[in-house]
Amino acid sequence: MTSEWGWTSHPLSAWPSILPEGQGGEWTGWSAVPKNNSSWPPERRKAVHQALVQQYDQAFLTPPTSLETLTSEKCRVVTVGHQLVLAGGPAFFHHKVLSAIRTARQLAQRWQVPVVPVFWLASEDHDWKEVAAVHGEERTHVWEPLDADIPWPVGHRSLEGVREVLDSWSTDGAPLDALNDMKADLTTAEQANETLTGLMRRWIHRWYGQEGVLVLDADHPDLKTSASALWASEFEGKGVHASLSGTEAFQGPAHVRENNVFWLGEQEGRVGVVRDADSDAWRAGTTQFVEPKEGWAHFAQTHAPSCSPGVLLRPLYQEWLLHSAAVVLGPGEWKYWHQLPQAFEDQGLVFPALRLRDHAVVLSEECHAVGWSLDQGWMTNEEWDRWVLDRWVDALGDEVRQHQSNLEAWNANLQRWAEGMSPELKGPTGALEAATAKAWKQWMSKLRKSLKGFKAKEWQAARRACASLVRKGAPQDRWANWHLLAGDDCDAWTQMWLEPEGGFEARVWRFGPTNG
Repeated sequence: MTSEWGWTSHPLSAWPSILPEGQGGEWTGWSAVPKNNSSWPPERRKAVHQALVQQYDQAFLTPPTSLETLTSEKCRVVTVGHQLVLAGGPAFFHHKVLSAIRTARQLAQRWQVPVVPVFWLASEDHDWKEVAAVHGEERTHVWEPLDADIPWPVGHRSLEGVREVLDSWSTDGAPLDALNDMKADLTTAEQANETLTGLMRRWIHRWYGQEGVLVLDADHPDLKTSASALWASEFEGKGVHASLSGTEAFQGPAHVRENNVFWLGEQEGRVGVVRDADSDAWRAGTTQFVEPKEGWAHFAQTHAPSCSPGVLLRPLYQEWLLHSAAVVLGPGEWKYWHQLPQAFEDQGLVFPALRLRDHAVVLSEECHAVGWSLDQGWMTNEEWDRWVLDRWVDALGDEVRQHQSNLEAWNANLQRWAEGMSPELKGPTGALEAATAKAWKQWMSKLRKSLKGFKAKEWQAARRACASLVRKGAPQDRWANWHLLAGDDCDAWTQMWLEPEGGFEARVWRFGPTNG
């Protein structure tokens, strides 16, 4: 397929979800103008740098040169994070990373300071089902890890079974070169006895290390100890729950737990900390926590490596460490981050500028042939079928409309004639008009159905076009794998996305026929 990249700057219909307003109510993709007016505390910068050096050294990976850039006191970061999705998962995973790279470069150019993109590995999430699927051309290939019934953090899970999923995907359209690279990294990770975190670090480094992306796993004892004040606040009842109680933000979209710490246990996995039913103590599974005489601050300092942030505490932990110049998010993340400004203020943290990730759509030849474009918006299967058939009916020309007009004119003439004949004919004439209108509607339905048969090949192509855009109600970027969509054009996609002409604002990109 002859293809090209292009972008549209502000068609909300091109997004598969309703977008929030940006600064001043005008949509730019930013929650606020990013400003280089806050400092990154040197002790936290140093802790992050040391953790990254250790993690790259342990993996025997040569880090991007941007790692040493972190030591500059002027350096800032643009942060993006995601679950450890198998084989890169849905395409929007890559959309987020590319958006972060471009944002970092644009900020560096504007501010004339080094700005480094950092990928935050969501290694502590324990819902493995969110990371386990990779979609092929026809099927979904799902990894089921060992001890699937125990809520281990996904990053801690064994790589057992991953190779079988990649092998299965290889028979369903997976691009050979990309797949071989992924398998090579898997072999290295297996030989090093790494878990899913290690494999994901290798994949992201392979895909984006050359673009300066640093891969950080914040499930690190030194980093967690440095942020022990956050864990202590939750146990003291002075954390996120206290900040949001009584405000609109308390009502969602993310549930505000009384204690937003999860406990990493050696036997039970990652378990939420809740108030003990029989006392004022806290409990996580079978483990009970009573405030020690030294206080919760001492407890948090001692047990920091076992503390894991919940969904609303994780942004605070991230920004405690990184003090991001900007954070790149998806629409769902955007909503729950906006619950947290008060919690940030209460913890003495700067709430960062948020930047919605770019969105992209790949248009097949069949999409082009049926006439779909970004301006058409996203449709359900039923809406799609109606839209296609409406186009085909319109393509029949004026004859159908003329027949309908003749029928309406006949009804009108009959009504006038009947009124002149007798008032008693008004009711029967109205019933006849209603019956003919109903019959016309049924006839139009039959006409549409006949078009499906008469244009059977075109109808099947139209259905395939729909399936390439939406699957089970989910838009393309929520399920289609980036490497499968891109194929041999993957490098070209990346470079075009990162061109300076891409601009500072969020974009909607399309990839498809040149005359589309």
